Amino acid sequence: MSETSEAMLAGLPDRVQRLLADPPAMDKRLIELVVAWPGLPGGLAAMADVLRLFVITWDPLAGMVQRPSGFATTNGAGADLEIVVYLPTWSLVRTATARNSTVADVMAALVGSAIVTASRYENAVNAGRYPDLAARGEVPDLLSDPAAGSALGAADITAPSVSGRQAEWEPMGLGAITDLVQHAFGPVDLDRSPVELAAVAATHPGCPACAGGRFGFPGELAESRATMCPTHRRQADSVISRRLARANVSNPDGWAAISAASLAINQPHLPNGLAGRLPRAASSLYVIPGPDELADRAAAVVEAAGWFRGRPDEFALALGQEPELAGLWPEWLANLILDLGAADMGVAAERVGEALGKVDPGRQASFDADVAVALAESGLADEARDRIATNLARWPHDLWVRTHAGDALVALGDPERASEHFEAALRMAEESDDFEATTEVIHRLRKATRQSGGEHNGRGGQREQPRRKLSKAQRLRQGRRKPR
Repeated sequence: MSETSEAMLAGLPDRVQRLLADPPAMDKRLIELVVAWPGLPGGLAAMADVLRLFVITWDPLAGMVQRPSGFATTNGAGADLEIVVYLPTWSLVRTATARNSTVADVMAALVGSAIVTASRYENAVNAGRYPDLAARGEVPDLLSDPAAGSALGAADITAPSVSGRQAEWEPMGLGAITDLVQHAFGPVDLDRSPVELAAVAATHPGCPACAGGRFGFPGELAESRATMCPTHRRQADSVISRRLARANVSNPDGWAAISAASLAINQPHLPNGLAGRLPRAASSLYVIPGPDELADRAAAVVEAAGWFRGRPDEFALALGQEPELAGLWPEWLANLILDLGAADMGVAAERVGEALGKVDPGRQASFDADVAVALAESGLADEARDRIATNLARWPHDLWVRTHAGDALVALGDPERASEHFEAALRMAEESDDFEATTEVIHRLRKATRQSGGEHNGRGGQREQPRRKLSKAQRLRQGRRKPR
């Protein structure tokens, strides 16, 4: 658990401390803990008996919708009732830090809130109606009253053994995803009961359905189709189509979230809730956030990049990029360094450039070229000139290093020297028959030439909106997007 001190884990058994001190942040995992209060009165005790607590390392809906610090819902009714609470590792740390408290106290307050709130609405909970009522705002979120949870007093928190095996971090599956989606969007009518296909007159050797097998839904049934006889394969297809269609009709938004999360479960992800602090991959290229949001975005990128050193394609996928475009980063990220410069955040731009270079060392020249412009835009003249000189010494034949050297000098009010670099970049573009680059450089050269002739635009003048960087592949993707 990131930034977890020994004092923050005080009050937990040694084994639980070890499990939470170093969770598998880059894996999609959960662990079940038991929280108990001795001597709770009737209604509270009844709810505590059906409560299950999971600590999770991945939130499948982060970046899709606004996320609270924890999630709780109910499943089943009557004798089959369970109350499930999911607490992300990073939220436990942040909440404990903000409250100057411990992880144990935060867990007890949130789980206690679920028990107290459920007991107040006992009839709806026992009838299985609470998730639907909560989605419509007719009853409160189960974790909405941590003060009441704290009032229950200190809780016993353990990691129990199951069938003689000590509790460990386990892979998250469809059950957890469904619970988290239900909390956010309301119930989805997804029938996950085991499937037993109808018998056929002529059995086929090797067909698991002919052998009388029962299949978990949806994963086991889908995976078993390949070894089924044609008749049972058609039956399996019919069951899958029918159940998925019913789920979609019952709650289209919820079903879409389940589908997206189920696809993402096998993809890299941003750890520690970072996905909630960064825009989605398809966010508008032309929407530039305000300074505060830019600063937080830069800090989140630097933190996220530290987990993906030397793995640029996985970083792109973790940011939500489409698999066929995994070699390209989202457009907002491609422009982040320049956006920071335009907001006078040159130092933050340097940090981002350094972090991204460790993820993709092959693009270090591009990042450093952007940093030179960002430093100049931020008024850090000496630092910008030093960076220009370093970049040109290291990559003298890189077209965009040369072009951005000119951009930086324009920002510093030196269009004459900028023109020299634009002319050199133009020769490079023409020699490589790069028409798009030639067009871009000519535009810059003409502008610098006009400024040299007296149309200066120093830092006291009105600053232009930074030009947005868009790769050729990204232009193709934009061209095939359907209008909304």
